[in-house]
Amino acid sequence: MDNKIKILVCGDIEGKFNMLFNKVDNINKKAGPFDLLLCVGNFFGINNTEYLPFLNGSKKIPIPTYILGPNKEDHLKFYPAEESDICENLYYLGKRGLYSVSGGLKVAYLSGTLVNDKDKVEAFNYTTSDVIDLKDICLRNNINYKGVDILLTSQWPDGVTAKTKNELSGFNNATIQSAWLAYHLKPRYHFSGLEGIYYERPPYRNTINGDFGIATRFIGMARVGNPKKEKWIYAASLTPLENMKISDLLQKTTDETEMPYNIAELDLQIHGRKSKSTDQNQFFYDMSRNNEDPPNKKIKRPRIEFDQSKCWFCLASPSVEKHLVVTVGNCVYLAAAKGGLVDEHLLICPVEHHQSAVGLAEDIQEEIDRFKEALRKFYARNGNVPVFFERNYKTSHMQIQAVPIPRKASKELKEIFMEEAQGNDIELLELEAGMRLDQVVQAKSPYFALELPNGEVLYTKIKGAKGFPINFGREVLSLGPVLNLPDRIEWKDCTVSKEREIGMINQIRTDFEPYDITD
Repeated sequence: MDNKIKILVCGDIEGKFNMLFNKVDNINKKAGPFDLLLCVGNFFGINNTEYLPFLNGSKKIPIPTYILGPNKEDHLKFYPAEESDICENLYYLGKRGLYSVSGGLKVAYLSGTLVNDKDKVEAFNYTTSDVIDLKDICLRNNINYKGVDILLTSQWPDGVTAKTKNELSGFNNATIQSAWLAYHLKPRYHFSGLEGIYYERPPYRNTINGDFGIATRFIGMARVGNPKKEKWIYAASLTPLENMKISDLLQKTTDETEMPYNIAELDLQIHGRKSKSTDQNQFFYDMSRNNEDPPNKKIKRPRIEFDQSKCWFCLASPSVEKHLVVTVGNCVYLAAAKGGLVDEHLLICPVEHHQSAVGLAEDIQEEIDRFKEALRKFYARNGNVPVFFERNYKTSHMQIQAVPIPRKASKELKEIFMEEAQGNDIELLELEAGMRLDQVVQAKSPYFALELPNGEVLYTKIKGAKGFPINFGREVLSLGPVLNLPDRIEWKDCTVSKEREIGMINQIRTDFEPYDITD
């Protein structure tokens, strides 16, 4: 069985979207299908007139495309506040993190340009602290850490061309932080942009004190449509690292070089001290012993760690907008949806970090059920009934969305959802009475689940690179037969000022108080 994942990587687009996506479409037809496109450097440019047709849907992006964040102030206006879908097949990864592609490919990424003065940090900058945090996210609790498949940084790693036949100099954006990150994360591929040239370094082996690590290939991408016609798009077919044998990872190439980085010097500049001896134990191959696993031994794969400090929904996170919180229970809290479909569009969320409703502890699930019953009574005061839905896809923290609709609109709601699902090529199934969602959906598997006002549950398993329409639940409820709010499908189009949000939440808190289960 071929478990390779086919990817494309491009350099700075700088507004040349037609050239990029026409090229991607042609490559995809001739040599595809490709699973995704990764973009480094500047996605936007001085002239972005070609962007609007893709944004409004009159032109289609051919494959799922993932972009880094802005590198300059002028581009901030094009980006959402946090990682999210921008339009169909265009996804903003965010400032930094570890993204796991369907199939097991792991992509670590760092957006923006370095700033050393913490007092001058802008939204398009990263700091040394961000770099350290990203390293911790990837390595945390992984005592047998091997590496990541891909590392994306807008800025080149300083010194990457060392120990090659043709060392280059004169870079505008190379940083030691990018080099330090590459050393610790040990990517199989490291892509960067911003320098405006194409450069493919011979692979270097992550080796220290006789212990072997995997080899890294650094590739700097040129700008799309550059006048020198340097390479600006790169194709690769990768078996995810976690599915590869150690013997394959250690296979040498004829052009392999030593590692270009001096980790002691890098650590001294990053931390103000040299690396500890424990840092050298991150290599997974000991030359003094046979590292082949017994044929029947099951290898426990390292768990992906989310950066909870930037999670919008972890209640202890500094990123959560606490003014949106309506009430807090023991394990679960109720909050208003930002840019809600209607004013009383609410979210049921676990206080601590949980990916989805599948596999929750019994006490959490019981409190969720109690909140649902409270919302049924709350919405009934105005003659409404709730629709609950959850999308475990391109989210890191579980959210059950609760939207009130008129009771009369619920009569044909199941048929409407079924018809819209069929029109979107979605197989929407009905959960049998007495069955639980965790009996039909595996933990950590992407899915969409919907609870109708009569208690029936519909669900679909999300599979393949085609993905799932992010706004499906919201879009169906906005239709004429239900809420008739076609201009409120996108939450970003429905946001209001913080002052108005505070006023709205205060009213909801007052109105919900008689039904509050936390009293």
